[in-house]
This record gives sequence, structure tokens and C-alpha cells, in this order.
Amino acid sequence: MLCVTVVRVKLGAGFPTGGGNMHGIGPRALTPRDGKDWLMQAWQLMWRRPWLFVAVALFAPAGSALLLTLPIWEWWLPPASGWTALLATVFCYGLPLSLTVTLACGLARAANRKRFPAPSQLFNGTALKALVRTSLFLFVLLLQGYLAAYLLRNQLLPADIAAVAEGLPPPPMAFGTANTVLGTQLSVLGGILLVLQVLLAGFVIPLQLFRELPLAVCWRHSALAMQLNFWLFPALGLTGLTLLALPFFDLFSIPAQVLALPLPVYLGALLYVAWNDVFQGGIEEEEIVELQDQWRTSVSSEPASRQFPAARD
Repeated sequence: MLCVTVVRVKLGAGFPTGGGNMHGIGPRALTPRDGKDWLMQAWQLMWRRPWLFVAVALFAPAGSALLLTLPIWEWWLPPASGWTALLATVFCYGLPLSLTVTLACGLARAANRKRFPAPSQLFNGTALKALVRTSLFLFVLLLQGYLAAYLLRNQLLPADIAAVAEGLPPPPMAFGTANTVLGTQLSVLGGILLVLQVLLAGFVIPLQLFRELPLAVCWRHSALAMQLNFWLFPALGLTGLTLLALPFFDLFSIPAQVLALPLPVYLGALLYVAWNDVFQGGIEEEEIVELQDQWRTSVSSEPASRQFPAARD
């Protein structure tokens, strides 16, 4: 078992913590069977600290409800404009959702360690800066995706063609907005998955959060990891399309609202599990240090003639 673990470390060891100067081997290719294991591991990590993940899951709808009450949209943007609904949707739903996914990703790593870190190690200045920076990056990706989709829709399928032909005023635009807060949250979560798929950014979030490497380096390694594991593309794309469209069907409106609470934190835990397996061989740093210490101890306890056969000559 020890030999197998050492091999996984050599193949999957990622980058040093804190953005050091040493370079790891990089990502490795896995199979869809490993992806099925990720699904189970993410649930197991959430069950280790269930109340903590429940509190994080409630942050997204609570933050969206709070932002929706702010009367700033009518002040800054024309009320009749379709861009008003779009920007309000992405800001009010995408920003809390991005922070929820990123925070759940960090908590999943903490839950995976042998000893849960102290609150001072989780919520210090450095950790909060990394959390905010990564969340804003995910939010910017989501905003760009929604703007591109909205512009494409206006160019190819103008919504007011039928209304103008009948002499009626154009209907108000509600692009990407469901009837409920949780339904819209689930739809925006599907948009996050599609953005991560299209931009090859599936591993940028944990790389940026845990390694604090330059953004270009994180993106380059994420693109390489997704190319090595090309089976991730249909998994992200089909799941994203399903979550994006599910709240807009009356038959699935209630299940969509039920799924909207656990899925953001589950996605964060899943991003950590996938990154840990692809870039670190499924082993955290303290386990690697323990293996290195055991190896050094075993080597130092051997006679010099066994360590260096040439010494006997």
C-alpha cells in the first residue's frame, strides 16, 4: 500500500503551497471511473462537517434576497432596458453563488485533512484575500458568459419581433430569470458549469485558491488538465445545460428549488476533490510530508553499505 501511495505522489504531485519557486510535475490523466469516485468523495467530505456546509449553502439564497432588495438598479440603469434584468440577475445571484462555491471548495479541503484547522487558520487575512480574489474571478467569468449569451440571443432571436409585428409594445426581458430565487440560483449555477467548460477553467478555482499562482499559470495548467481528461467536457456541459433549463419547466420547478440549496456547496467540494486527485494524486501535503519523513527514517536507519553500495568497494 505504501508503494502504491508513493507512486501516486510522484505522478500527481502538484504545485508547492504558497506559490513557491519549485514547479510540480503537473496534471495527470484519469478515467471516467475516477470521476464517479469524485462524486462519492465530495458527499463524504460534506457529511464530515454537515452543519458547516449547511450554513454555507444558506449563504447564497440569503445573499441574493438581500441584494435584490437594494433599489440601486432603477437608479443606475433604465428600468425598461433588457440589460437591467441581466445585470441585476448576474450581480444579485452570481456574486453570492460564486462566493458560496469558492468557500465550499476551501472548507472541503479543510474537512479532508486529518485534523481540522483552527478557525484562525481558515479565516485570516491571507485566506480571506484568496477567497475574495477567487470569488471575484469566478463572478467575472460568469458575467462574461451571460453577456455573450444575451448578445447572441439579441442578434439571432430578437424577443420583440412578434410583438412589433402585431403592433404591441415589446415584452419585458427576463433573460435567465426564473420565477423564484432558488430557481434562478440553480439556473445561474448551470451557467457557471458551462463557463468552466467553454473556457477550460474547471481547475482554475482550486488552483487559484490553494496555490495562489498567477492567473495565467492557473489557467494554463487547468487547460492542460481538461485536455488530458477530455471526458470532463460532456460532464460539465450536459450538467450545466440541465441545471440552466430545469427551473423553467413547470413540472420540475419544485425539484429544482430543492436541488438549488445543496448543489452549490457540492460543486465546491467536487472541484476540490477533482483538483486534489488530478494535481496531487489524492494526497494532501501533510500526508506527503509524513511519507517523506518515513522514507528518510528508513534510509537513515540502514547501514551505509546498504545505502551506498559503492562504499563497500
